[in-house]
Amino acid sequence: MILKRCALGLALALGTTPVAAGVDPLDAQEIVETLLGLDPSRHADPLTAMHGWGALYARQYAAAQAGDPIALRTWLLVGFASVARANAGPVEAFSGDLLPYYRAHPLKVLAALADNGWLVPATCFLVGNGFTHEGRSDVDRTAFLSEETPRINAKLPPASARACLDQIAAPRLP
Repeated sequence: MILKRCALGLALALGTTPVAAGVDPLDAQEIVETLLGLDPSRHADPLTAMHGWGALYARQYAAAQAGDPIALRTWLLVGFASVARANAGPVEAFSGDLLPYYRAHPLKVLAALADNGWLVPATCFLVGNGFTHEGRSDVDRTAFLSEETPRINAKLPPASARACLDQIAAPRLP
């Protein structure tokens, strides 16, 4: 039952079934197993699984940068799973990559979040966390919020916009 619910969540995030969306079935299975707290069955041991998760992250990030909207949603889902499972390596990677990605493609990220409100807390946590990642100065958070608040309010439902802005302003694990 739980596996079916996680698979349904994956389908909702992608807007279709993973295979119909063009997501590798083994990647989809790995995401669902990770969300369930299971060792991904496609990997022989935990070390291989850790490297596999990093490779899945890299594939989805590269495809999102190339403009694939399904890869963007899948990448954000990988971020959600990483936050939910307290997977420190990918959370650190997202903290470094998501803020610059958002700055380059705010409407794409907000469109993905508008379709998948349940991704808002983790995604916006990761955006907000990017301001202090690896010693970055937090000085432009206020300017970012001033600039992005109208856009976020316009593109997300009110409760999601508030939750997102709160996470960006003061990131805390959802």
